Order: sequence, then C-alpha cells, then structure tokens
Amino acid sequence: MRTDELFPSAAGYLDVPSNLDVDPTDPTSVAQLLAHIRLQQDHLQDTPHMWEQFTKALLSDIRGVPAVVPRVPEGARVVLALGVCWAPARLAFECTQPLAMWEWLHRAVATSDNEGGSIDIDLGPVDRALKDPHWAKSVERIVILLAPMVFYLANNHSTGEHLAQGFRAPVFSICARALPTGDEHVVEAALHLAKHLVWQDLRRPACLLGHALEVLLLANPTHPLAGAMAAFLAGERPPVTHRDPTVIAAWAVQHVSMNPFAALNLQVSRFLGMPKNEGDAVLPELLQQVEKVIAIVESESDPAQVSRDRGIVFSILGQLQYRLLQSGDALHLTQLLSIWRGVPADQTRNDRCLTLANAGSKVWFRPGSAPSPDLPDSGNRLTTAFNKALGKALVTRGQGDTALTHPATGRKDLTQAEELHDALHAHLDVADLVEFAFSENAAAFISLLPSLTPVQALLARAQGPALPLAVSLRAPLPDRPVERVQLWCGDAPSARAEAIIVETVFSYAGKTVDVITGDDLSCDRFLAEFQRDDYDVIWVVAHGSHPPYAPDQSAVVLSDSEYVFLDDLARVTRPPASTRRLVVLNTCDSAAADTQGPYDDRGIARSVVGPDQAVIGHLWPVDGDAATVFGALLAIELADGSDYAEAFANALRDLQQDWATLAGQLGDRGIGSLVAEPLDGFRQPTIFDWGSAAFLE
Repeated sequence: MRTDELFPSAAGYLDVPSNLDVDPTDPTSVAQLLAHIRLQQDHLQDTPHMWEQFTKALLSDIRGVPAVVPRVPEGARVVLALGVCWAPARLAFECTQPLAMWEWLHRAVATSDNEGGSIDIDLGPVDRALKDPHWAKSVERIVILLAPMVFYLANNHSTGEHLAQGFRAPVFSICARALPTGDEHVVEAALHLAKHLVWQDLRRPACLLGHALEVLLLANPTHPLAGAMAAFLAGERPPVTHRDPTVIAAWAVQHVSMNPFAALNLQVSRFLGMPKNEGDAVLPELLQQVEKVIAIVESESDPAQVSRDRGIVFSILGQLQYRLLQSGDALHLTQLLSIWRGVPADQTRNDRCLTLANAGSKVWFRPGSAPSPDLPDSGNRLTTAFNKALGKALVTRGQGDTALTHPATGRKDLTQAEELHDALHAHLDVADLVEFAFSENAAAFISLLPSLTPVQALLARAQGPALPLAVSLRAPLPDRPVERVQLWCGDAPSARAEAIIVETVFSYAGKTVDVITGDDLSCDRFLAEFQRDDYDVIWVVAHGSHPPYAPDQSAVVLSDSEYVFLDDLARVTRPPASTRRLVVLNTCDSAAADTQGPYDDRGIARSVVGPDQAVIGHLWPVDGDAATVFGALLAIELADGSDYAEAFANALRDLQQDWATLAGQLGDRGIGSLVAEPLDGFRQPTIFDWGSAAFLE
C-alpha cells in the first residue's frame, strides 16, 4: 500500500521514494518505512515547529488506521507509534528537557490526540504486541530504545510512573536475555532499569541485573559503556554486585578506559563509599577531576549545550553536594559549586553565601538539619501550585504525573494566587531563613531550588535580607555610581509610561538618560550597545518571552519584528572592567531559567550575569502596572545613590506596602501624576504583582 494511504495527514511532510510499497503485515517492510520516517524527522530538526507538526500528524494517522485501513495489524501500529516518538523523546533526553521527554513518551501510547492537559495512556497494545510472535522482535527493539528515557524520568524526576511500571517487566526480560551480547542499547536500558529497581527497593531483580552487568564489565573492560557500568556498580549502596563495590572501583580505575564524565562519576562513587577521613584525603583529587570535566564543558561553542552539560555534571555531583551541605563544609561546597559553574579558583566568591537546596519535603539551608523525609511533601504541592497558577511545570523530585499535565501556557490564574503563596510558605520556612541569614551575616544566596521560586520576594515581605542570588559565583566587582542610563522603550503597552517615569526620576537627580525608541529599536543595535561600556545602567522596558518547552527561544522582544534571543546575548563579550554596571530587564520572564532540568541555568538574565554585570529581572510574567510601579521605586532608589542590592531590596519592600503609603511615597517624589494610572491598577496586588522580581549577580 502507498504511504499516503497510511498517513494522509502527514503525507505532505513525508518524502519517501515513489516506488516504496509498504506491506503493513510484514515487520521488515514496516521497519523500512520507519527508517524513512526517522530520516525525515532528522531533516526537519532545524525547523522545530514543522518537525513537531509532522510527528503529531503521523501519530494522528496511526491512531486513525483501524477505521481507515482496518487490515493494518495492531503490531504494526504499535511499532510505528513507538518508533515515531523515539526521535523527539531521545532529542529531549539528550537536551535535558524532561517535560518534552515526558510528553513524547506518553504520546507514543496515548489513546487520543491531546494538545494540552492530561494524556490518557493504554499500554495494552504494547503488551499484546510483545506477546505476538510475528511482531515481538520489532516491538522489543523499540521498547529497549525507549527504556532509558522512561526510567530516567522515573529515577530523576519521579514522573512517568505508569510507563515505568508497564516497561519494567518486558525490559527486565529482554535485558536478562540479551545482556551477554553486549548490545549498547540493551546495556544502556539495563543501567537505567537497574537504578529504577534499586529506587523501588526491588532488591532481587536489581541484583540479578547488577550481577549480569558485573560479568559483562569484567569480561569486556573496553565496552563503550564500561565506564557507566563501573560507576553504577561501584556506587550503589547496598551493593547489587557479587564483589565489593570498592574492589570493582579499584579494578575499573586500572582496566577501564573511560571518558572524563564517566571517570568523574566513578570517583564520586568511590568517595561516597569511603569513611570520612579517607574521603577528606581524596576530596582535592576529586575536585581536580571536576575542574577537568568542566574545562571540557566550557570549550563547547554552543551556550545551550554548555548549560545542559553543566546540568549533567551537577547531577553526577548531587550526592557529593548533599554530603558537604550536611556536614556544613561551606568552603568545599562553594568551591564545588564554583567549579561546576566554570569559575577559576582566583575568581570565586569568598564571602558568606547560604546554599538553598531541596531536601525532599522542604527547602534546606542549615547544615546538619535536613528535613525529615516523613514530613508532608510540600515540593509536590508547590509544583502543582505553580502549574495551576502560572501554567508552567517544574520538574522536581517527588511530584506525580498530574504536576506535568497542566498546559504550559505561561498565563497567570489569579484564583490560584493564595494557594501558590501558601504552598511557597509550606515549602520554605521563611522566618527561619530570615533569622539564619541575619545571624550568618550572609552576603548572597546560592539557590539550587527550582528557578521560579521567589525567595527574595518572600524575604522582603518578612522584613528579612532580600539578598542577591549568586548566579555566576564569581566575586562581584564594586557597583558603579549611577550617572548615565540607557533606556530601551519597547512596544509593550505600559512601556511608554514607565520610560517617562524612569527618565523623569533620573533627570530630577541630575543623571543623563538616553532613550531608545521607535525606529531605533533593533536587535543589532541593542547587541552593539550591550557589548560597549558607555552606561552605568541599561534599562529595558519591553515584552519578554521564555517558552517552557523551548527555553532556547527565550528573548527580549523589542518590537513585533525585533527579538534579542538568549544565544545572541550569551555570546556578547565586553571589555574588562574594574566596576560593574546594572542591567534592568523589566520584562516578563527575564530572570526565568530552564526549569525543565533541576540544575540547568538557561535564561536571559542568567546568561549575562558576571562580576562586571548585575541583572534585575522577573521570574514570571509580570503585569504592566506592577512592573511600572516597581520600576519607579527602583529608579528612585538608584537615583538616590543606593547600591544595586540595597536599591533592589528597598524597592521590593516598598512595592509590598499598603496602597495609600505607596501612593504618598511616589507623590512626594514629584511623579504622582505620572504614576497615577499604573498605581490605580495596583490597588489589590497579589503575589503575582510583588513576587517575581529578582536580583542576580
């Protein structure tokens, strides 16, 4: 049969040989068709929208086959559905985008088309195809290809549980039978499945796989995945091997040639298995290996790949970070985090920074005081609240599938504001953090929390220190006195009003303000000005974009036709400086980061923060009136000579005053009439109006 008969919706995208005649009852013929589909998917990768539409059209056609072409057997439909979803799921896996991975894996076994909300799945056809002698071999191959992603989600993000449960038995059976062959795909699947079995406390099957991997490793130390096998076998506690894990680790060091990432993984596993005194002795050597790996990461030319590789490295270092945080070893913890961010030893911060991290049920910052895992899971509650309130999913440990099924629209739901506020307080003990930050005389926070968490706003509301978020981990240079301001006034509805207010405030204080607007707004000019050092403050009032499913497309939107994309900003180089300037991105989502990977830092503001440049932006979509009022307060503080962190903290606190006090304060500065309209729209602010501002350094 012709391919356009089988795929009427996708036929326009599918470039196949005209003489290709598909026999849907023959697994070999179906495999040939699938190979052509994958080639077309590869060809369309540079046009993501078309690539996505093509794949979705294929899935829609496959689901409609029983009604249109009933002679196509169920096994063929299963092979095609799983096969067309493999390429996008694998790409998401390699790009560390769990949300996209989750979506495509679920679409492979979905019962209907779905453009948002929950995706109902049915693994029955897969089970039946695996038992069909005619189709079993083809289905097994694709199941093995999908298995690493399925168990990665379950192991690292506690999501996709239904898929993991459905895949567990067949993947175990295939691996147990095929591991002796050393097939790379089978080994990769076995490693992820074995870790999943350990997490599920299924000791017997975990040990059976562990033993099989151990035999394979010892017999094949040159296997392409030997390093990954060694790191897994040496690191699991309790062991899943016949031999002592430390013996395997020592043997692997001598016999296995591994890439630097695998070597780091192995060294971390060895370190964690050592008594404290032995571990302390080898910690410097371990940190040197981290430096070696990060040097490789930093040599990558693609900023997005650098960020993703950093996320992989930091995931490897997770348990090491946990141990240092638990012991209160702030010196080595900061050193580890600095290396992870590619900071040379002579540039790293040496002031007191508090590290915030998730500890399962709560935010954790006091050494030796990790919250009990028996506490209610506030992380899951917070993730769900974020999804309902902001339409943006956070992938964190402990969440269920429901937290991922909300459409990622980026629109605010005001009815959920109170629940989001309460969920934040349930997850973060704000009063204790305020007390600890004051008692420690902290200079900044290092936050390993999901990057939409408004720590600074909550602290400002509690009259605590709204400390900077130390994103770069390099020691900041002294702030410049604010004398010259460049103001970019984009096409956002409230932009002109804010620009007039900001220009007026700085002009009253005798500061020079150069306003860029209208036809002068262009990406090329913005980038050219951004890399020069002519101004103390660059202030941008415009739209902002941070697509949850495509963080690489984040941008400052100057106008309908002029976008300043994240990668363009990340590649900007500036001359050496002895002081730092301030960039104010008073736009939606400007301080957001890639929340699809727990340690990824991909975002507009974060890409340009460094010793010579601090950035103030917004974690969430921000209302125009709220942004204008915040901008007025920030401009007043800067015009009065406050340093950047103090100006931000004071403006954020003032933004949370009662309306009458706020109106009086702005009126006293002679801008009452200018700010009257936006202030009127700010009469009953929710957390959305005061919660998203962030200061990054």
